[in-house]
Amino acid sequence: ARLEKLVQAVKVTLQAAIDAGGSTLRDFVGGDGKPGYFQQQYFVYGRGGQPCRVCGTLLKEIRLGQRATCYCLKCQK
Repeated sequence: ARLEKLVQAVKVTLQAAIDAGGSTLRDFVGGDGKPGYFQQQYFVYGRGGQPCRVCGTLLKEIRLGQRATCYCLKCQK
């Protein structure tokens, strides 16, 4: 049941990303020359120190293997 819920959430998220034109990181543009706008809907990526969009707790940013990662101390376990 948990995996079915995850599969459905992944499908919904991918469709939302496609509908928003994808995620533009740095200088990428799509075939139409336009940037994607899905990154404006990210819940945690690149939002360290900002409030969680679900509960309002400030997002924590840490380094793992020389890369930054962000998460909510309350929502994510």
